[in-house]
Amino acid sequence: MSEWKTVPAGTVATQRKDVVTLAPGVEYRTMGVRWYGRGAYDRGAGSTETIKAKRLFRAHEGDFVFNRIDTQNGAFDVVPAELHGALATNEFPLYVLDSDRLLPQFLLLYFQQRSVLGQIDALRVGSEGRSRWKEADFEAWRIPLPPLSEQRRIVDVMAAVDKQIQALGEEADRAWASWKAVVADLDDYEGQLILSDGLRAIEAGKSPKGQERIPAPDERAVLKISAVGRARFIPSEVKTIDASTVLPEATKLRSGDVLMVRCNAILDRVGTVCRVNEVPENLYLCDKTLRLVPDEEVLLPNYLVHAMAAPSVRDQIARLTAGSDMRNIGQKAIRGLVIPDPGTDAQAVLASGLDELISEALAIEAELAHLRAFRAALLASLLNREIEIPESYDALLEVH
Repeated sequence: MSEWKTVPAGTVATQRKDVVTLAPGVEYRTMGVRWYGRGAYDRGAGSTETIKAKRLFRAHEGDFVFNRIDTQNGAFDVVPAELHGALATNEFPLYVLDSDRLLPQFLLLYFQQRSVLGQIDALRVGSEGRSRWKEADFEAWRIPLPPLSEQRRIVDVMAAVDKQIQALGEEADRAWASWKAVVADLDDYEGQLILSDGLRAIEAGKSPKGQERIPAPDERAVLKISAVGRARFIPSEVKTIDASTVLPEATKLRSGDVLMVRCNAILDRVGTVCRVNEVPENLYLCDKTLRLVPDEEVLLPNYLVHAMAAPSVRDQIARLTAGSDMRNIGQKAIRGLVIPDPGTDAQAVLASGLDELISEALAIEAELAHLRAFRAALLASLLNREIEIPESYDALLEVH
């Protein structure tokens, strides 16, 4: 097993400063780097009227780039071919790597490790007044420097895993697209139902202060808004509350409840609906999440979940939602919503089919989550040298 040196990144990376001075009346293609590993992206055209900076920096394919503001959240990437020539502000430093010593994709893998991002985050938090991870920080950061042959093996293995992750992600997108297409077809039914005629009640809880952690079995907890996902309930999204806090028993969550997001900073999240299948003990509603209690002789709970996502209903919610920073829809407006109604017999058939589509999408997403967890563990094991790829793997690289 060969030795891996550790060197300051600045010894193998040189900042590229291909300066472009902006001229009035000219549009320039710009780029940035998103956090959470979503990489470099096209920010669209800009000019001196929309860009404050007087000069930008031209990116070249293969440059290593990061976002100085969001580095602790994984805002690193290698400039792809489609962004060659795009311009970046000084918030997105560009670096040319010594190709005889370091592969850009290997450096990107290094900075994708949770442990490394945690170290960057700790450095930023521990430095008073620092809001950015700057060029000097990057250049001083010590990175592993395996032989190029070992870098290539690691990059190739991880690329194979990433290809599978991408394929699963696309499969999940297709599954959700199928669900959305069938939901959109609900608007083709001539029958309509004013929601107030199909509900027995709308109920809300309280939002006391609490700690954002998973509660022990005997502790009480209140739902966070994020517990209500797209046609799914996420029971881990809760905050634990003090035992002395008074909560009405009526706000306790029940199996089978239909929940709706009443307010959110993101408009598309307002009106999101899900059904609770299994619920932990001592879990309560918050005031930003409502319980819709349908009259099951008129409106089936499972159908209600899907009907609330129909385009016509979403349009009504968008019109009736008030507020700027926090968007909100009142109970009166909710009761006045008109949903497509094919009749209870057809509701049951449609809900059953739509439930199956959601189950398929969630199963794919669960597999995707497991694969991402495997990727993180594999990457850490490779870079910590707990796993070594044999030299015989090079024969596969030659075939590629």
